[in-house]
Amino acid sequence: MTETAATTRWSTLIFLFVWLLSAIYVGLNLNHGWDPHDEGTLGQSAERVLHGEMPHRDFDDPYTGGLAYIDAFIFKVFGVNLFWLRLFLFVCFLAWVPAVYVLAREFLSPWPAGAVTLIAVVWSVPNYTAAMPSWFNLFFATFGTLALAKYIRKPAIRWLILAGLCGGLSFLIKSIALYYIAGALLFFVYREQSLSRIDNGPPCRTPLYLAFLTLGLSAFVLALTKLVFTIGEPQEYLHFVFPGAAIALLLLYRERTSPALLGFLRLRALLRMAVPFLVAACVPMALFFIFYWHRHALPALMNGLFVVPFRRLSTAQLTPYGLVFEYPAVLVALLTAEAANLRGHPRRVLSIFLALLAALVLFASRSNDLAYIISLTSAVGIIPVLVLAALIVLLANGSLASLNTDSDERLALLLSMAALFSLIQFPYSSVGYFLYTAPLAILLVAALLSRLSHPPRVILCTAVVFYVLFAVFVIRPHLRGAHKRPDPDDTVLTLPRVGGLKVSRKAADEYMELIPFVRNVAGNSPIFAGPDCPEIYFFAGIRNSTPIIFDSLLDPQYYEKDMKSLFDRPNFLRVAVTHDTDTAVAYQTEVLRSLAATRFPNSRKIGSFTVYWRQ
Repeated sequence: MTETAATTRWSTLIFLFVWLLSAIYVGLNLNHGWDPHDEGTLGQSAERVLHGEMPHRDFDDPYTGGLAYIDAFIFKVFGVNLFWLRLFLFVCFLAWVPAVYVLAREFLSPWPAGAVTLIAVVWSVPNYTAAMPSWFNLFFATFGTLALAKYIRKPAIRWLILAGLCGGLSFLIKSIALYYIAGALLFFVYREQSLSRIDNGPPCRTPLYLAFLTLGLSAFVLALTKLVFTIGEPQEYLHFVFPGAAIALLLLYRERTSPALLGFLRLRALLRMAVPFLVAACVPMALFFIFYWHRHALPALMNGLFVVPFRRLSTAQLTPYGLVFEYPAVLVALLTAEAANLRGHPRRVLSIFLALLAALVLFASRSNDLAYIISLTSAVGIIPVLVLAALIVLLANGSLASLNTDSDERLALLLSMAALFSLIQFPYSSVGYFLYTAPLAILLVAALLSRLSHPPRVILCTAVVFYVLFAVFVIRPHLRGAHKRPDPDDTVLTLPRVGGLKVSRKAADEYMELIPFVRNVAGNSPIFAGPDCPEIYFFAGIRNSTPIIFDSLLDPQYYEKDMKSLFDRPNFLRVAVTHDTDTAVAYQTEVLRSLAATRFPNSRKIGSFTVYWRQ
């Protein structure tokens, strides 16, 4: 649609206001909140690359490795300090906010688009400002989705290439970019189905194309099932298999309407979209693989990307909330739909009631567990509900020809992206991992609500205020432990490499005692810290002489033998540090304790760590 000059000015002003507000909010939280494991992984990986090591060949990087090279470059230019990594995340975040707003403007007027952008912001980076790979995956997924939305409006190969590059570059950060690539391929199938039915020619039978499509979609659903099968509970199947399977069924159902093109023409139309996208996605990957091949490290990279991560299924697993906790999300969706159908006095009464109820629940959610769970699950349980709602909308008219509009394609695009990218939560479905996918889910919600002919504005404004305030005053403090202890993250961790990071007083006291002590007793000798303690090496400024970043990624069958061999190397280790409270690696902890206690005559307990050393 063509915008007037006045609308464009308003849109620009609204965006600038939201962008500035977002920058201030994230800036104020940039040095708050941490997970020692995450900070240690980022810092140690970057420093090892800076010293000439390669991820996967020389150490067990839990990610693809591309981010370690970026972080190493940042350390080389600005110095070895975690603050610079967070500042880089902040710069990327500032580039991401406009993409969210422009994407929302594809189907919303300026004010609603600004509100959607603000919700997406408060449900994302400011809650956890560590420069984690998944944030960059989210940024690239958003950029790529925006490129595909532009392709819908004005088809041009450059948008496909740009979207593909986003997928390839995202893969270099973390392999979950494959979920984004899969979402794009599902969208291409949807768009081809629409394009093949525009013409008013005689209907064509395309059995070979239908067989090809059925085989491909069946393999896709089988892959999702295989991914979840080893640890799958009913809620895992609901959150991680159902969305993709539902989209596959939608695409197969659309084949009931005969196309106006022959099968080979349909395949050509599909390949015209998929090939440029996939080629562009493969270029960064191929260059990265060639780089590893040239360094004789390609087998190590393949093992690190496609074998080692599956060992984490048994140690890093958190099941989504039970099926009963889907009710809040379902209830929110049903009440919104019902309000949209009401008029006059009944709508006003329902709107006032829901506004008062939302205020009560929001007020109670900071101190009442039930109110908190209801509020939280109305958001984190929304993906299956959104998928079902989008399917109903896309099938509402019952005719593919009547559904062939840009609006439907944008909805299908956001449906595919939100549904597939939500797999980032598998196998660890914490609130923190939901935040990585929340902005795409919020955009899908906005796209669905934009289809309402008489939207319940009071209820929608109430929802915006509720979820913004809930994220700012409940989710953010909750992730920092304020709901459990009166110990906010306001104590500066005054270690040289941390850059003024603010943590809880307990954590600050623990590490401020631990790190200087380890450095003092170790001197210039190697140390071993574990299990899963990458931060000890980085904070202490002592190089890790083993390839281990996370003990939990090692094969448990050989762990005790490998550790015994390491501890028994003559004149090698002078200090061993064990983390004693991480139940996820209890087996590794017991192994390390038994080895350290019999080989090091001295020990000291510091917080949740035990330091063993010899003179």
